[in-house]
Amino acid sequence: MENPVLFGPSVVERFLSALDIGVANFTLCDIRDGWSARFDPCATASLHYCMEGSGALVTQEGERVPLSPHSFVLLPPGTGYRIESDRPLPEGETRHGRLSDWPARETVPTVLSGEGKAGVATACGELKLDMSSGSDPFGTMRRPLIAQFDGDSGLKNQFVLLLAECARPGLGSRTLVEALLKQCLIMVMRWQIENEGTDLPWAAGFADKRLTGALEAIFERPASPLSVERLADIAGMSRSAFAAQFMKAFGQSPMAMLRVVRLRKAAELLATTSIPVAEVANSIGFSSRSNFSQAFHTMYGVDPTAFRRKPILNK
Repeated sequence: MENPVLFGPSVVERFLSALDIGVANFTLCDIRDGWSARFDPCATASLHYCMEGSGALVTQEGERVPLSPHSFVLLPPGTGYRIESDRPLPEGETRHGRLSDWPARETVPTVLSGEGKAGVATACGELKLDMSSGSDPFGTMRRPLIAQFDGDSGLKNQFVLLLAECARPGLGSRTLVEALLKQCLIMVMRWQIENEGTDLPWAAGFADKRLTGALEAIFERPASPLSVERLADIAGMSRSAFAAQFMKAFGQSPMAMLRVVRLRKAAELLATTSIPVAEVANSIGFSSRSNFSQAFHTMYGVDPTAFRRKPILNK
């Protein structure tokens, strides 16, 4: 399947940029032969990529996902799990709370379970989301998203870079990690769509040209007087059907998405230009500076003027 609406740089990448996805507690789980490691649930979705070896990821509900090189698993929020090598022994399980936080040392953060021969090595992390829009775009997931890549299309190089940045964070690490993670998610979304997968609600949303047409309008013309009715017209749907399908597919309402896109553009203008705040507000579709300042403060925790004064590395 090949569709320029789906795979152009505009819709998918801009959607992921609007979500402001980051990564937290990125860890290499080294599970030796015959051993397993159990982890507590985290509030957000967690991602797992098999780097080497073979084994399985078993959810708290008992669903078993085989792991082999280039297996990718995205678990729904609140899902506990264990990672096990082949032939795990009951007495060979180690228990952990959450994945390790970024360390202040020059080694890759690693969870080692057992000793002896190599079993399965998995890169794991927890997604870090900007929840200022009031919704979790992964919150509607009910089952793990599973993708098996081959060697040529695998994500190993991206995950090696992610681990390196997490192990030795420096200038620009957050930006690079987020870019790499988004690249991984785009590849997984493409794999889902090409294989007619429905585990991730976005896949169905991006497969619907009516919804992607409305998304393009939000991304291309955020300053326009767009309303739910106008976006529904662009999609060629009734207002109620469009609003319901958009929420189901993308985890937030059309107007919430529009507001996030507008405010992200405002933050970019404030950080990179000297345009007066009132003009910034007007350029992204706010007719009132006070309404703009209030919305901006809600999303970023500071008003636009204070945001502009902050050092750019802290933004």
